[in-house]
Amino acid sequence: MMMMNTMQMGMALLVIATAIHDRLLATESAEKPASLVQGPVDLALTFPSPMDGSDQPYRLYLPSAYDGVRAVPMLIALHGTSGNQNTYFDDAGYRSGIYKREAEKRGIAVLCPSGGDALGLPTEWRGVGELHVLAAIDDVCRRFRIDLGRIICSGQSMGGTGTTYLCCRYPDIFAAGIPLASNYGHLSLVTNLRHVPMFYVQGKKDRPYYAETGPIPLTREMQRLGYQSALWMIADANHNTMDVSTERVLDWALQQRLVRHPRHVSYRAYLPLHGRAYWTEIQKIERIGWFAGIEARIEDDNRIAVTLTNASAAALRPEPELLRLDATIRVTVNGRGVFAGPCRADQEIRLLAKGKDWIATIGSREVLSRHRPSPHLIGTVVGRPPNWDGDAETSLGSWKADAMRDATGAEIAICNKGHFRGIPLKARQSVDVIGLVNWLRNGETVLAMFTMRGAELLGIIEDNIRDDAEEYRFFIQVSGCRYRFDRSRPKGQRIVSSDINPAREYSIVCEYHSLARTDTMYLAGRYGKIPFQRLELTALSTAWRYIEKFGGNIEGKLDCRVDGMEKNTNPAAPQEFIKTGARK
Repeated sequence: MMMMNTMQMGMALLVIATAIHDRLLATESAEKPASLVQGPVDLALTFPSPMDGSDQPYRLYLPSAYDGVRAVPMLIALHGTSGNQNTYFDDAGYRSGIYKREAEKRGIAVLCPSGGDALGLPTEWRGVGELHVLAAIDDVCRRFRIDLGRIICSGQSMGGTGTTYLCCRYPDIFAAGIPLASNYGHLSLVTNLRHVPMFYVQGKKDRPYYAETGPIPLTREMQRLGYQSALWMIADANHNTMDVSTERVLDWALQQRLVRHPRHVSYRAYLPLHGRAYWTEIQKIERIGWFAGIEARIEDDNRIAVTLTNASAAALRPEPELLRLDATIRVTVNGRGVFAGPCRADQEIRLLAKGKDWIATIGSREVLSRHRPSPHLIGTVVGRPPNWDGDAETSLGSWKADAMRDATGAEIAICNKGHFRGIPLKARQSVDVIGLVNWLRNGETVLAMFTMRGAELLGIIEDNIRDDAEEYRFFIQVSGCRYRFDRSRPKGQRIVSSDINPAREYSIVCEYHSLARTDTMYLAGRYGKIPFQRLELTALSTAWRYIEKFGGNIEGKLDCRVDGMEKNTNPAAPQEFIKTGARK
């Protein structure tokens, strides 16, 4: 039932993405709102949040080249974990406005949105974070003359990771991406970057896992696919490369142009929220948890060849730049003809799975307006919401581990609070797609499977029973097993009992970053030594699958699978640490 309603979810995020995309399709001669503002000027502005109407701040620098008549290119600069909309312009750690100074020399506008949420937590540029990036872009493009074919996304640290995230999900908005000091990304979504060049910049003296879990495998995959990508490892730089990289980064940005009307679209999405790209849209995902994919190519003789995987509904919106809309357009899906006829500019071709076949119909083009419609309901909290509260077992840790184990068939699942920055759910709360992302931040990482003897697993669990309050977040939650511990005992002897057989080998699933990052889970000296398989499933997509499996009900339960003999020994970590923990 939930999946059949997904097309109507009407998320504000898609509304804004649609509005920006529509602007991209406008001709250069189209009238735009006049502005009396001329550069150079540094503006502190706000826009109303599409989520709750609250004023959301952003900084905008318009260079001397901005005269209110001629459109200028724009760089989106996303700050890191502890930053805000002012960081790129004012913070000494960001070289006290070097981007503004260098952008002035090159005639580039710079937009710096805020990546925090209502609780002051970093959004990871996901959920409400991505919504506000798109809303800020739309607000600037409405007020000022921006070249819509030259909008470049960039960012530092969390902002660099967010750059890959956004470019993979909105390739028809960004002409290119420039992630700085970024971290992990989805290899399965790299296919979406067919028309979006990426320029990764990393300091060689930075923590190695940044490059190893993000830019290196991402650029290799782009190169394997024949896409345009580059990785610049700066020999003497640490996490921040701005002193060395800014001039080259902005010069590269000036060379990029948006591909507005691609003849070949390759696109994948885990959520229908992110299903739209160019003239195609994935509208329903058949098997929740795994990505759905569309390959659509314009061929000779007014034909569209489409391949769909794990999707049960899609839409094509033919463009006059690519096809003769008043002539017969022929569409094949997975090699079989499904449609032949004209399609006006105000119409779309709707594809619907029927058994193993596909049927196609013509209908009015349904592109969401600027108005925010009712959100699609993913689920509702019944009973107590899953959370991280507790001195041993936590209901959210158990819930997440259960969801991962259920989706993968692993014998045991492990997870911990790690760098959790989500917004806690409330009793009886209705959860839409944005709410799901906000709750489980940063749950977009893929899962990893590996095998290990019980003795080794017990060693890892033991290694994460720590004394320092800032390390309580490492405490391991489990599914498929139980253990009892006593924190007062000497290190290495704290697990009192367990149903894990030390001599047996188990299949285990966890979040990929638990194995790839040294600051996410202690591995008892086995970091880099555990062979694993990276899966297509993500922690977030498996959560959606798990909610769907239980009819949309979200409930936190405790069953004593983790039991601490000494109570009140694991209080919640200080809020300040949650906000400003290790930068990502």
